[in-house]
Amino acid sequence: MKKALVLVIVACLAMAKQVEITSDSFEASQKELLSKFIGNVTFKTPSERLHAHKVLIYFDKRKKPIKIEAIGDVRFFIKDGQKSFEGKAQKVIYYPKKRSYILLGDVKVVQNPGKKVLFAEEVYLDLKNSKLTVKGKEKKPVKMIFTVEE
Repeated sequence: MKKALVLVIVACLAMAKQVEITSDSFEASQKELLSKFIGNVTFKTPSERLHAHKVLIYFDKRKKPIKIEAIGDVRFFIKDGQKSFEGKAQKVIYYPKKRSYILLGDVKVVQNPGKKVLFAEEVYLDLKNSKLTVKGKEKKPVKMIFTVEE
């Protein structure tokens, strides 16, 4: 199937960001205020990159994105000032106004600088408030690997 290239300009966090999305197919519903990108999806902004099987973008009535969901073998890179977060999850949900991410299912996150590695089932990353919340499961506890400098 041919890849369709779709360029979308959206407003995020009161400032415009250029968003570039490529996928095998694209569907939009003005009634539902929803855009669906399906198959080999690549989503890029100046500070984020992700790859997934499917990306859903939910809009408010003013056509501003309120929620972005990436589903299926998600690979991501997020830049926030001097820090960056890179990794994988089965699902990533992003709330642009809150600048928060929810990473779900077999999550691995590498934070730089410092190469701190985190394994979990659920991670909540709040960039606006510089807060990280991590949850494991009974048989899969949270695991963090980092180097302590002396």
